[in-house]
Amino acid sequence: MSRQIELSLDPAPSAPGREDALTDVHSHLVPGVDDGARSPDEALAAMNHLAASGVRTILATPHIDASVIHRPEVFSRVQRKVETAWAEVVERGRERHPGMSFHLGREIMLDTSMPDLEDPRVRLNGGRYVLVEYPRLNIPPASADVLDRIAARKLVPVVAHVERYFYHGTEEEILGEWRSAGAAFQVNGASLVGKYGATARVLAWELLARGWVALLASDYHARGETWISEARSALAERGGEEQERLLWSVNPQHIVRSEPFEEVPPLARPAEGRWSRLRGIFRGES
Repeated sequence: MSRQIELSLDPAPSAPGREDALTDVHSHLVPGVDDGARSPDEALAAMNHLAASGVRTILATPHIDASVIHRPEVFSRVQRKVETAWAEVVERGRERHPGMSFHLGREIMLDTSMPDLEDPRVRLNGGRYVLVEYPRLNIPPASADVLDRIAARKLVPVVAHVERYFYHGTEEEILGEWRSAGAAFQVNGASLVGKYGATARVLAWELLARGWVALLASDYHARGETWISEARSALAERGGEEQERLLWSVNPQHIVRSEPFEEVPPLARPAEGRWSRLRGIFRGES
């Protein structure tokens, strides 16, 4: 058994009976391997910030290109670096936060339409869920095809920060195709409070109003604010306490345990949360 899998099977005190504790399934805390934490000290400081925001389970997801996974020697070298760096941080993190659980996965850049996902180390905690993103937030032609191929392997593609892509007014059609292909949607908490701009904010709330979001996560890159507390407050202000529990705690724990998601009910729709509002933003009317 590899060291990574040993780490990922760390007993989770936030599991049964701890649905009030948050589980963050998208962050960049492995030091020195991507655009996230630059050092172990920065990674530990980021853990402190997440813990202060109520997070008790961290699933780190460093970036990797799907094309790299196709090259076994390169992937082995890169993955070894990730696991070594993560092991060091986890050891120190357990000393500071003995009640916290640490896990490892990957955020896969779909720079090929035929990703190799057989190695459990490229999946979230080695289970059935796969966190994916499209290159440079641009959507390629036939973008649903790769999601369909992933789902055909009995895996669940989770599209990262789905609210941040450049849809150019076709968001409803494209997102519908992704859902039909079997994808689940993850939204960044910071988008709910406008930290990625007006378009991402409006689309994030619209997706919540439709019940199309399976997960909220920080996508924390170990610098600045996590925006988790602010996002939770924004949800509470709109009567989304049940959605918050499912999106921040229940469904993320299902990822950790490789269990099916629970359905998240639609959030009461604010007046601005309309597809027409989104199209107005794309046209520069707001």
